[in-house]
Amino acid sequence: MQYRSLFLASMAALLVILSVSSCRKTIIVGSKPIISLVAGTDYIMGDSTLIQDKKYMFKVNATNAEDKSKNTSFEVVRTYSGASDTTVYYQDLKGAEQLDFSYLHTFTTLKKIGTERFTLTVKNEHGIVNQKILIFTVK
Repeated sequence: MQYRSLFLASMAALLVILSVSSCRKTIIVGSKPIISLVAGTDYIMGDSTLIQDKKYMFKVNATNAEDKSKNTSFEVVRTYSGASDTTVYYQDLKGAEQLDFSYLHTFTTLKKIGTERFTLTVKNEHGIVNQKILIFTVK
């Protein structure tokens, strides 16, 4: 009888411990910032075939995530036909830019056939990044 009472008390204690430890709360640190291309008459809107040695533009809009985390930086990296990456634009975002930032990028294509890639990156205060990659075939 004593063993049965001890067993029941042990089982009750185990159930209490398991129920307390299963009450953990999941905390979401942040969501990805939003990055998009802006439509415009002369703006490139996605991967395209372009002409050599010609000027083109694209416009980017970076806004804060649904959880309202502030964006902290914006970067544009350009790569020519698999060569090393080159940062062509970087900005630390401050004030209102942390919530809504637009950037117009103008560039001239290579003077030879190849591939150009632009990687657009926005980072928020939690270190979470979002990227958009544009790939241009130069003919």
